[in-house]
Order: sequence, then C-alpha cells, then structure tokens
Amino acid sequence: MALVHGLDNFPKKSVILIEEDLGLAKSIYAQYIASEAAADGKDVCYITARASDEIRDDMKLLRILPVKGFHIEEMHGTSPGPLLDILTLPRNCNLVIVDQFSLYFLNMSLSEFRDAISRLLTAAKTGYVLLLLVDRGVLPERHEALLRAMVDGVIQVTTVVEGDKLKRFLNIPKMQGAKLSEKMLPFTVSDEGFLIDTRERHG
Repeated sequence: MALVHGLDNFPKKSVILIEEDLGLAKSIYAQYIASEAAADGKDVCYITARASDEIRDDMKLLRILPVKGFHIEEMHGTSPGPLLDILTLPRNCNLVIVDQFSLYFLNMSLSEFRDAISRLLTAAKTGYVLLLLVDRGVLPERHEALLRAMVDGVIQVTTVVEGDKLKRFLNIPKMQGAKLSEKMLPFTVSDEGFLIDTRERHG
C-alpha cells in the first residue's frame, strides 16, 4: 500500500484514527473518502453531532458529490453509551465514520475508555472499516496515547506555517499491513478535490 487515500487502501476490518490539532481538514478528508467509497458501490455511514444539512452543504461547496449509499446519521447527545451501541450492533455498512469522536468520551475513565475501544475493535472485525476523527488535546493525554496504541492505523493531519502560507500534510505513523512511510504527504483542498501530492522531491 503506497498511499492511504480511499477505502480500498485501508486494512480490512479495521479501526483507523484520523487526528488533527484543530480544524476541518480531517473531516473534509473523511468526506472525500466516503464519497469515493459510496460511488464505488460501498455502503457508508457518517455519524456526526452536526446537522446533516450542514454536512451536505459543506460537501456541495467542496464539490464532494453525495451519492447513493452515503448516509448521514445525526447524534446530538454526547453520552458514549448510545454511540457504542450504534457502532457495535450488526450493520450493513462497509465504512463507518464518526466525526468528533472524542466529544463522546470526555468524562470516561482510562479503563472504561480502553474497554470501549476494545468493543469497537471487535465490532470492526465483523466486516467494516471504522474511521474515528479526533481533535488532539480534547481527550486527556493518556487516553489519546492509548487510542493510538490500540487502533489499527493512525493518520495525522499536520499544518505547518511557511511565511504567510499554511501548508498541510498527511503523516501516517502507523498502518497495519503497510510499510512505514518516511515522508509526510502534502495535500491541498480545492475545486478539483482533495489532492495529495505524491511526487518525489529532490535536493
């Protein structure tokens, strides 16, 4: 696997963490993955605390085409129980995305959090890929470290300030079944989509 950019590039039956210091790039990235997967005939479930109309409006602005097979489920309560029930019940989805995953686990002890992640890992093994979108720093540091250690893959969205410009990169420090990446992958978001630059740089 040279590059993680779509559902077919993720390990089968896995839980993948996508984390970012702060911002919407991780959500946009996940929405592109979701749209591509749905267009390829996969069944996709996008769970969010935001209104589904807002998500669809954002996707429309970014020219992410909502297609058949892409379902948005609103979940406005932040209690972890209902979310865990939804994620661990048998479902037909090939890809499940939880936006702002960390908001549901703010008051959970470390041992309870470990048990919750174990439940998710077991559920994913029944046949789907689960993407957890997290803003770093929302959960306690030990919870975040435990989450990174337990999941099957970690993708980090990193923003670097260069002069008066912001440059964004994908860093993949962990991905089950893949070679370790030695480089961060620059990306841009434009009318053409979520574009990852895979060109080799010299000098």
